[in-house]
Amino acid sequence: MKNYRMFSIGAMTWAVAGAMSLAPTVAQERADKVGLPPKAASASVAIPTCLASLTLTSQQQEKIKEIVREYDADLVSVWKQFGDRYLETIRTESSLLAAIEDNLTEPQRNQAREQRRKTAQHQKVLAGTDVKPNQATAKPASAVEDEIAIAGISLTPEQEAAADKLQQKYLSHLRSLNRDIQGLHTRLVSLEADKLVEIENVLTKDQLKQLREIRQD
Repeated sequence: MKNYRMFSIGAMTWAVAGAMSLAPTVAQERADKVGLPPKAASASVAIPTCLASLTLTSQQQEKIKEIVREYDADLVSVWKQFGDRYLETIRTESSLLAAIEDNLTEPQRNQAREQRRKTAQHQKVLAGTDVKPNQATAKPASAVEDEIAIAGISLTPEQEAAADKLQQKYLSHLRSLNRDIQGLHTRLVSLEADKLVEIENVLTKDQLKQLREIRQD
């Protein structure tokens, strides 16, 4: 028997991923970070927080809100696609994990599930603190890799061959999902950057200078 070495599926799934719970929640959390409103149809449009310290005229405020409103429609649409793809990735990895566990013995399954419980509890505790994982030693974000490799389960040659075969079946779909997620991520960054450029065109030279100083700080 030998220790099972899992393909690095985590490197293929967008590690935005981090361990982003369910996609809708993750998308909203990331949307909050970039100033995306929770609903595209929201009646009130907020001025980006980076402009809060600038003295904007009423005309500037209205123009900026108009720009934000126009871009938000596209951003919400792309975020929806991103969330759908990410959730499908999670489901696919979970299905792969379950398929691999089907070929384990009962003690091996119990070991993997106990490790899953401990990992989930540990992450829950960390979520309530300011402690961050050591990026130099942190492993790729992959449920499959975490629960088989990290659990230290030793597989028989037959079990390892079965697991390798399953991975090959799932690999193409996971890679396709990863490409979609990367493309959607690039699209979101592009929309946010374009929105900021249009907003900057509304500012005076002095306001633009202030904004750049704020960004540097």
